[in-house]
Amino acid sequence: MNKVFTQVTTQSLDRGPTPEDDRLASIDIIRGVAVLGILLVNIQLFSMISSVLGNPLSFGDFSGSNQTVYYFSHLFAEQKFMTIFAVLFGTGFFIMTSRAEENDLNSASLHFRRMSALALLGLMHLYLLWYGDVLFIYAIAGMVIYFFRHKSSRFLFLCALLLLAINAVLFALPAAIMPSMNEANLQEILMAWKPDQTIIELEITANQSSWIGQMGHRHEMAGDMLVNGLFYGCRVLGLMMIGVALFKTDFFGRRFTKKSLQLQGLVCFCLGTFIICGRINSNIANEFPIEVILSQENYWGSLLLAYSYMCWILAFTRSQLLTSTKRVLANVGRMALTNYISQTLICGFIFYGWGLGKFGTFDRIEQLYVVVGIWIFQIGLSHTWMERFHFGPLEWILRSITYGSIQSIKRS
Repeated sequence: MNKVFTQVTTQSLDRGPTPEDDRLASIDIIRGVAVLGILLVNIQLFSMISSVLGNPLSFGDFSGSNQTVYYFSHLFAEQKFMTIFAVLFGTGFFIMTSRAEENDLNSASLHFRRMSALALLGLMHLYLLWYGDVLFIYAIAGMVIYFFRHKSSRFLFLCALLLLAINAVLFALPAAIMPSMNEANLQEILMAWKPDQTIIELEITANQSSWIGQMGHRHEMAGDMLVNGLFYGCRVLGLMMIGVALFKTDFFGRRFTKKSLQLQGLVCFCLGTFIICGRINSNIANEFPIEVILSQENYWGSLLLAYSYMCWILAFTRSQLLTSTKRVLANVGRMALTNYISQTLICGFIFYGWGLGKFGTFDRIEQLYVVVGIWIFQIGLSHTWMERFHFGPLEWILRSITYGSIQSIKRS
């Protein structure tokens, strides 16, 4: 594996842009786009009741520009950027452990220390700030994927496809057995899909409460998120395997020409958009019936769109255009963990009772304004911070824990 890593890394660095600290700049740029794009979806969960992601008719206005915002965010963002995030998590894991072994370090010790710290951070994020955390399940999947790092790219791709299929079946099973459920269980599902006014008001009140007042609701939702993670874990692990396999095949290097990447991106984009659009149009026409939870067009279509985005961004990194934009996006990507958590802090302050308490008062078009404002802030902060420091604040803490000593952070 060390030979493979050395060969692929050398080819990528020699033929492509040379990143700071031997990192592949293209990966940082893709990660930067992903962490910004994730907010397009998460903003709904920060500012509206939890049922809106599956059933947008369950709360708030769904006409005119608000419907348009939902349509495009679901089509182009939902699951797409989280897919990229998981893929790059696998890529980053492989790079770190391979470099450790190249330098005769104990990669297992470093990796599991890092994943343990990330799992703890994820649980703190989940129970103390926001129930939508993904770091914990990423850390658990990251522990598992360590044992597959020596496998061939072919093996990893096949395992990933199997895991994605298993995950699809797991998600379909609960919906498939709905007809055989007793009335009480069926009513519970229906109420979660389309809550009545009493439940809506309870959720709004809980989120507009103080931090302590939110605790009961937040912990209940966090528990549900952990249970969902048992189902979602197969997909996350599969995507991480794809990330390792892509690096091994030199996808981020020069395996494909710029023209090939652009063409692959176009084909996957058109196919994925076609698959997802049909489902969205049907859902809107039929006013989002409960049967929507059986649909998997976005589950599979998101893989195609995520790949198209990665192809196009990678092609963009090879061009001579917008050099400063690439640098800015790379800085956002290098601070991805800090930016991800800071999105929670900013949105929590805006929407929860321990801040401005605006939960349930912003429609989708207004949420989009918030997203753009946060993007501007994070892009500016990341650029300013990375001019002065080697790592983002949380990246520095995680790195220090990983290596068991305080790491140098300030640029000389």
